[in-house]
Amino acid sequence: MLKKPFAHRLLLVRTAKVVAFSAAILIVTRLMTELGAFANSSTTAFLFIIIVILSAFFGDFVVAVITSIVAALCFDYFFLLPIGTFNIASFSDWISLVSFLFASIVISYFTSATANNRQETKVLTNSMTQAAKFGEWLLSLPSDRLTLSDIAREALELFSLEYCSIHVYGEGKWRHFSGGAISDFSQELDKRLKILEDHPTDIMELAGDPMSGVRFRRMDTGTGLLALLAVKSDTLPDDAMGLLAYMIAVKLTAIVKNGD
Repeated sequence: MLKKPFAHRLLLVRTAKVVAFSAAILIVTRLMTELGAFANSSTTAFLFIIIVILSAFFGDFVVAVITSIVAALCFDYFFLLPIGTFNIASFSDWISLVSFLFASIVISYFTSATANNRQETKVLTNSMTQAAKFGEWLLSLPSDRLTLSDIAREALELFSLEYCSIHVYGEGKWRHFSGGAISDFSQELDKRLKILEDHPTDIMELAGDPMSGVRFRRMDTGTGLLALLAVKSDTLPDDAMGLLAYMIAVKLTAIVKNGD
């Protein structure tokens, strides 16, 4: 349920990009038809391919495929005989159209995959840089001046999370320490978490609570469960979240040992 706003936003962004690149196809079509004898189908196909590549790079594969279909329809209607219809008289023109559409989709796939890999690498690099800053902050503060809410708050701000909380089981109940200001999402999450306060320490039962968009990660250092990290973020990779949980677990272990 909580993922609907993100899905709706993604749909709007995709729609806007499809409209923008389809409009670019139509503009090129108009320009090439105005040029008349100075334009030909090969030049038009080349320009269409450039727009498709841009749609794959700045959009995604779905945007590029739709743009490719729009380009293929315009190519057929305005540049293949008989002009002004979607009928194709020549077998060679069929080959041209199918080749154009196939090339567009293949190029779109590889271009979007390259763009996605580049974006994923950038996100992971940024997350590792943020994790290093978080680790420095975590190690710099004395244990007697550090609270779980402080840790959750620093992680929330540094990683630009939508929600972050730390959950500890003790004295027969789960307690959670939130790092965010009160919001509609945090209030809804708090209501659901109150149901779990008297749960047994079955970590899978807690982590399996159907809170869409919230990811849970065990915090331990190999000696047993210390706490549970809950995060809501569309940009934080799982590897970075695991590193974040481990660093907090190391700090909690140090606090426990010093307390003993």
